[in-house]
Amino acid sequence: MHYVLILVSWFMFGLIHSLTASSWLKQTAASRLGKLNRYYRLLYNGIALITFLPVLWLHWVAPVDYISTWQGTPLIGTSVTVLGIGIALIALWGYDLAEFVGWASEGQQEAAPALRQTGLLQYVRHPLYTGIILSLLGIWISQPTWSTSILVLAATFYIRVGIHFEEQKLVDTFGDSYKTYRQRVPMLFPRFTSR
Repeated sequence: MHYVLILVSWFMFGLIHSLTASSWLKQTAASRLGKLNRYYRLLYNGIALITFLPVLWLHWVAPVDYISTWQGTPLIGTSVTVLGIGIALIALWGYDLAEFVGWASEGQQEAAPALRQTGLLQYVRHPLYTGIILSLLGIWISQPTWSTSILVLAATFYIRVGIHFEEQKLVDTFGDSYKTYRQRVPMLFPRFTSR
């Protein structure tokens, strides 16, 4: 029963997060909120955090049921998690954090966006997601339970679906520049061989 609750919490989080990220809701908010619309991203992030807390709590209190006799390799798992956190932090460093969380000034929101291809973005298109996936994989390697398996699979699936829609918006914003970038740079994991 506990795993059913975890799956339901993931479904509810995904539904609410996708709805609040939708262009339709953003446009509706823009027409109704007026100048306060510049805080929509802050509200969006707040809602995402609040709706993700039950997911985290359910994973935290889940029974420790290992999926096999192997009970993890904490040293390797912790190393992969630390690597993922490091990549995520480096990726975040490349963003304007005020704008990222939704605290951008009015002038920033009106400025024309530029397609960034520097830092980690020259190796993968979504380094923040790469870091998150590696961190979760490290947690699973440390403790391969049914709960962590669901966590890794659900988060990776949701990230992959989110990337699909995010990239559609990026193509709409940057056109052929983004299409060329997308062909040249891999999505989540760098290529170690030349094409």
